Amino acid sequence: MRARFALSILTAWLVGACSSSPSPQTSGGNDAATTGSGGAPTGTGGSPSIDAAGGSAGGQGGDQSGPDLGSAPGPEVNPPVDGPPDVSKEAGPPRDGAAPSSTRVLIYTRTTGQRHDSIPVAADYIGRAAKLAGLTPETSEDTAKFTTAGLAPYGAIILLATTGEPFGPGTVGIDALAAYVKGGGALVGIENATHAYDTSDTYVNILGADFVGHTGGFTTATCTKEGNHPSVAMLPASFNVLDEIYDFTKFRMDNQVVLRCAADHRPISWYREEGAGRIFYTALGHANESWTKPPLVDQHVLPGLLWTMKITP
Repeated sequence: MRARFALSILTAWLVGACSSSPSPQTSGGNDAATTGSGGAPTGTGGSPSIDAAGGSAGGQGGDQSGPDLGSAPGPEVNPPVDGPPDVSKEAGPPRDGAAPSSTRVLIYTRTTGQRHDSIPVAADYIGRAAKLAGLTPETSEDTAKFTTAGLAPYGAIILLATTGEPFGPGTVGIDALAAYVKGGGALVGIENATHAYDTSDTYVNILGADFVGHTGGFTTATCTKEGNHPSVAMLPASFNVLDEIYDFTKFRMDNQVVLRCAADHRPISWYREEGAGRIFYTALGHANESWTKPPLVDQHVLPGLLWTMKITP
């Protein structure tokens, strides 16, 4: 009940924040069209966003040209400094079964490959939502955390658009993450966290797929939810997004898909149990505006995080 109450407060806060302050500017940042290659398409489309009401967000279906996604750095984004109440010191929410004992959440943002400009905004808003839900978020790019001892204090790990070799070269960090999840840990992958360690079967298997590209830049597409998993339970049956719609390879057949987007119904979000742990992944969220208003944080990412931590809503 507490987590559900927190989600209600969070939704109200996000709506209020969106109406009382201007949206941050969408800055560049785009993934390579093929694994390991750079570059980004350009266009003149509108600001990427999720339209929870099901309306068009910048076009009527199909592939639409997006904003100029060149390599030049975008403007600095300054999210509102006044957020929801800080409840990080309160006792953690009720838990279901053998949930992680810690309410600490590591939001990991290190990249050595393509870096999305939305990372700071996403980390900020996910952190605020986590605090409101009674968790204690920590944002870091410290590779030393990816050891057995370094990951042990955390109830969940969020890989936020981590690309290249985010834990450093070699297999130590990958093996530590795999052991953490199989031993009962919670893992959330966001955006191009699937575009890292492409030659590591261990890493790809943990995330559940490997990014291979996307058609064009930001594309207006309809997403349809499947089932009633907590990560999509509050979303409309279908809604429009203006986002980068990924293609994947090495897709695990035991991934439980909860969102499919575009005319070909590509899998965009899924969950899975791995050993004693849980994994949730979503490829949405490439634009700053996606994070600063509902429904991405409060109705998709946060419920997915709580599920991986076995927190009962």
